[in-house]
Amino acid sequence: MTRRTTAAEDGTAKPAAPRTPRTPPATKEVAARLEAAPKATLSQRPNPARSAAEAEERYVVARDAWTAAMRAANSGRAADLASLAITQQVYEAAVAERELWHTGTKVAITVDAETRSGVEAAVGQELAWRKVLHPEAQKGGVLSRVRRRLFGG
Repeated sequence: MTRRTTAAEDGTAKPAAPRTPRTPPATKEVAARLEAAPKATLSQRPNPARSAAEAEERYVVARDAWTAAMRAANSGRAADLASLAITQQVYEAAVAERELWHTGTKVAITVDAETRSGVEAAVGQELAWRKVLHPEAQKGGVLSRVRRRLFGG
């Protein structure tokens, strides 16, 4: 019986050339913009957007990266699906940050100056304590008087 040998066992096999990942030209442009963008998510980002325009710019970059990852994920490769998951998280964080800037309303809180004298402050405290310790009895009608007689109070 003869034994068959492979080219690797014979030593005649050529080493395989390293594979270069194929990336469409649009993906290269998006990848370059992503390199310039911060890597952390919204909750971990030490430098949140300082303006609505900056938040919008981050949103556009994340949206473009997400659409490119969606196209690449059609291949079904595990690496493409993992990059899609990562870009999905970054996209959701960018959307949340953008919405925060667009829906954020500023509310003015009035601050009253303390112009009351010491006597007025003491009287105000005393009146507040009396309201807490001795609440006023409810003005009752016939039903409340009947209830008090039946159940006490």
